Amino acid sequence: MSENKLNKQSIWFLTLAPLGIIFLGYLFTKDPREGNQKNTNNSIYTLWIAEAEVAEAKKDGSKWDVDATAPDLSAMVVWKNQVILNTVSSDDSLIGRWDPIAISVSDVIKGEVSTSTVKRIARIRAEKGQKFSIGLFDKDIVSRDYIGGWEIDTTELRPGKCELESDDSLKRLVIAVTQDDDLSIPDKSFKITGATYLDEPDEVMLETVKRWAKEAQEGIKEFSGNVGEEIQKIGEQVDQQRDKLEEAIKETSRKTEDKIRELLESFGDK
Repeated sequence: MSENKLNKQSIWFLTLAPLGIIFLGYLFTKDPREGNQKNTNNSIYTLWIAEAEVAEAKKDGSKWDVDATAPDLSAMVVWKNQVILNTVSSDDSLIGRWDPIAISVSDVIKGEVSTSTVKRIARIRAEKGQKFSIGLFDKDIVSRDYIGGWEIDTTELRPGKCELESDDSLKRLVIAVTQDDDLSIPDKSFKITGATYLDEPDEVMLETVKRWAKEAQEGIKEFSGNVGEEIQKIGEQVDQQRDKLEEAIKETSRKTEDKIRELLESFGDK
C-alpha cells in the first residue's frame, strides 16, 4: 500500500473517529421517552387532568341539567383499584380546566392546608402490563353521572401533554404529565395509541360514586332532621310567647275592669 493511500486513510480515520464517538454518546444519553417509544423502566410520573371537553348534550339528546345549564365537570383517576385523584368540580362547563394546585374551603376550615393538600395531582409508576383509568362525571348534589373516560397503559406516559379525542360524550381530554413532582410541563405533545374509550365506569369508579351518593343522601337526611327539630323548637317558643301574650292581655283587661269598677263606685258614693 502506498504512503499517500495510508495518509488518506489516516486522515479519514482521524476525521470520522470523533464523529463516531459523539454519535455513540448521543445514543447512550438520548431520553428513551422521546418520540412515541413506550416506557418500561418503572419511572414515576406526576399527572393531572388539564382540560376536558364534553358534547353539548347527552347521548339521548337531553340537556345535562334540568335547568338547562352545562354540567358540573369532575374527574377521577383510578390506578391499581384505588382512586388516586378526584378533582374539584368545574361548574356549568362544556370545557373544564383544572390546575395542579388548588385549595378547598373544607381544607382551610379544618386547618389542613399543606403542600400535600394543595397539590391536586396523581402519581403513577410506569410498569409493563399495568393500566390506569380516567373517568369524567357530571357532579350533582346527591349523585355523579358518568360522562366518559379512557383506560391507558402506564408505559404510554412521558413528560408533556397528552391529548385524547373521541366522537362520544367525552370529546376531548388533555392530560399533563411531569416527573419528580415538577409541575412545569415540558413543551412537548404526544399521542397515546393504546388508549381504550370507556363507555361505562369501571368497578372502582362505580362503587366510589355509589358510596358518595349514599353519604350525600344521609347528610341531607340528617340536615333535614336537624332543620325539622329547629322548626319544632321555634314553634314551641312561638306557642309559649303566644300563651304569655294572651295571659298578659287577660291580666291587663282584668286590671282595667277593676279600675273602672272602682271609679264607678266612687262616683256612686258621691
